[in-house]
Amino acid sequence: MKLAREAWRSLAAHPLRAFFMALGVAVGVAALAAVVSIGQGARERILGVVAKHGLDMLMVRPGGERQVLASGVDKNLSSLSEEDALAIEGRLRNIAMVAVVQNQRGWEVAYGENAFKTRVFGVSPKWERIRRWRVLRGEGIEEEDLASAAKVVVLGYNVCKDLFGEADPVGQTMRIGNDPYRVKGVYAEMGASAGGDQWDDRVVLPWTTTAKKLFGRAYLEQIVLRVRDVDRIQETKGEIESLLRERRGLAPGAPADFFVREPGDVEAVAMAASRTLETTLLAVAGVALLAGGIVIMNVMLLSVSQRAREIGLRRAVGARRGEIAAQFALEALFVVLLGGAAGTACGLAGAPLLSADHAVSWMPFAAALGSCAAVAVLSGVYPAVRAARVDPAAALRR
Repeated sequence: MKLAREAWRSLAAHPLRAFFMALGVAVGVAALAAVVSIGQGARERILGVVAKHGLDMLMVRPGGERQVLASGVDKNLSSLSEEDALAIEGRLRNIAMVAVVQNQRGWEVAYGENAFKTRVFGVSPKWERIRRWRVLRGEGIEEEDLASAAKVVVLGYNVCKDLFGEADPVGQTMRIGNDPYRVKGVYAEMGASAGGDQWDDRVVLPWTTTAKKLFGRAYLEQIVLRVRDVDRIQETKGEIESLLRERRGLAPGAPADFFVREPGDVEAVAMAASRTLETTLLAVAGVALLAGGIVIMNVMLLSVSQRAREIGLRRAVGARRGEIAAQFALEALFVVLLGGAAGTACGLAGAPLLSADHAVSWMPFAAALGSCAAVAVLSGVYPAVRAARVDPAAALRR
């Protein structure tokens, strides 16, 4: 206790020196706390988005090149058909629901003076249930719409807001390209996918309407499926691949013209991107902490030289080497803890300004405490040993 008081008095006697020693640690710990908080928030967001994708959902896409997240361009691949979807639904027991999807970018949608380009989806009615899209106003796509290739549309939340503002769009007539379509409903706000694709910036039609009246083609961009037993999702994925390869007459080992995506694929890709950014930021925080530790060690070594007479006097009146070393180690520890506390507070306060994805939990505090302990040991031990080795007779002769 006495040594702690001595260490504190020594720091208080030189506040500017203590401030600059603590500043380097504060910067490093602030960066570390912010990175940990943002990393946690990003992971929570990704898991939430994966849950939106549907943990019981499989998706079949065309093309031999595996593409887990949505592509930024239309590839116009024609390897998937409605017959593939019907075969999966009819032959695989773990499949609860199947829906087909067409989509195309760059379609102009307009109502009155408002017009812009967005993405148009053609779907079968079960798509809304598989993807868990909730209709906020009006009605969704129904079997009757599919049977008659009806010119009806259900709007994404952002499209509705941009076209109609606060007005109720249900029953109104809008344009897609040059053709009129009746607005049947509006989806609830869904947010963005794991790949950053904005789900609310789309309009949804019956897929027979897009096939016959809008896109003029029959091939599909997706087949989405809901499984009955999530524990068998890997097994079901393999069964889908085998069935589609059989339908295409593909020999074992021959490249396929489709791939099957599962929820774990989306999570793995999104987490990998998040980890790459987090690793980079952690490296920056580590460099800042190392720099702060070097500053503390150098200032403490300088302090040992400047306080040699004080150390010699204390040794002459009976202070042991261990007590001298402990005092200097405590001074380093106090500086690091002060810098760590200030840095943690600044890091957690700055995390919301740096990213909307952040989380406050025990993790940033644990990371800050651990890093402070490491810096205190690395920066304080050597100066403390140097102080303990000061020769009292030589120091008093200075």
